[in-house]
Amino acid sequence: MNILIVDDKLENLYLLRVLLGSKGYDVTEASNGKEALERARETPPALIISDILMPVMDGFALCRAWRADTRLASIPFIFYTATYTEPKDKEFALSLGAARFLVKPQEGHVFLHEVESALLAGEQAGNRSNHVTATLPEEMTEVSEKDFYRQYNARLVNKLEDKLEEIAQKNRALAAREQSLCEANARLEERVAQRTRELEVANEELEAFNYSVSHDLRAPLRRVEGFNQALQEECAGQLSEQGRDHLRRIGKAVGHMSELIDGMLELSRLNHGELLREIVSLSAMAEAVSTKLRETEPARDVSICIQSNIVVTGDRRLLSIILDNLLGNAWKFTAKTAQARIEFGVTERDGKSVYYVADNGAGFDMAYAGKLFKALQRLHFVQEFPGIGIGLASVARCIRRLGGRVWVESEPEKGATFYFTF
Repeated sequence: MNILIVDDKLENLYLLRVLLGSKGYDVTEASNGKEALERARETPPALIISDILMPVMDGFALCRAWRADTRLASIPFIFYTATYTEPKDKEFALSLGAARFLVKPQEGHVFLHEVESALLAGEQAGNRSNHVTATLPEEMTEVSEKDFYRQYNARLVNKLEDKLEEIAQKNRALAAREQSLCEANARLEERVAQRTRELEVANEELEAFNYSVSHDLRAPLRRVEGFNQALQEECAGQLSEQGRDHLRRIGKAVGHMSELIDGMLELSRLNHGELLREIVSLSAMAEAVSTKLRETEPARDVSICIQSNIVVTGDRRLLSIILDNLLGNAWKFTAKTAQARIEFGVTERDGKSVYYVADNGAGFDMAYAGKLFKALQRLHFVQEFPGIGIGLASVARCIRRLGGRVWVESEPEKGATFYFTF
């Protein structure tokens, strides 16, 4: 037994096909009323199940045309709709000659029961519908047509009004969300502005602190250094070897403290100053740094490989600080490595240029990498490798100002590779 199902949504056709197929019914499908009429006239089905809201020809127009066709008029017609669900919709549908008016979704067993009932009623009715339609007076047919269009238009207008109200509700909800978003953005902008003001105040306080450090700490340091020098020059003969060693230690501590002050001041200055972007040869800059390093320790035999023709656009001052510290860092941590090697170059990752400085020196455990770019943090003892713990913090701050990022890969005793972008 063949059943014609009509719906413009593929998922609805699929569900009906599976459900009816489970009971052994053959199924023919159509996506609108016009297509359904064409298929039914070719091969009349035992039953038609149709949606109402469809393009080209909707369910109401299909039902009316169905009942007007003498070959199809006696075939049961079931409306199955999720859009037209009001009592007047059902009343209008049944007035067109529909056998059933079902609202989606229906339980499978309930739906199949309605289908079986409609098929049984259709068999019992025989051709009575055709006979009645054929004997209607022409005047009544004309009145029925007028009544059809009156009710049909009323149903369409009703649905249009419902749709307009639905759209209006969505628009009101959208307007409310937009208003809420605007208010949230305004609050966010105010918080950002407040935070900016707080940062400006904090920076001003930091600058004032730096000046205080420069003047208030340097002066006593100079006095300590002066008295230490005076003691060495005037009283060295009266001091024991241990006393002279104490003076040397004091001098060394004063020098270290002076370096720390200089480093912290330089670090703070990296947050200020206008960025001047120009064409810079990183290769030439790296060559100059390596020459300077060799001059400081001419006895060291270090292989330094610098990739040629690395030319970029950036702030020369910040780029110089980056290379000074990264190459100096590599030079320092290869001091105890036989056949020391340092390399500077550029590679590509995810379509972006990535610059690197690699060495085969002491390296470190990556578990401590998070401390590496913070001021005054060290992963090795000063006795092993001298320094104040400012260089890599300066590198990180310069790269942030340039809009890039820096990271490192390393293993103990296998060296380290520092990568950066800008």
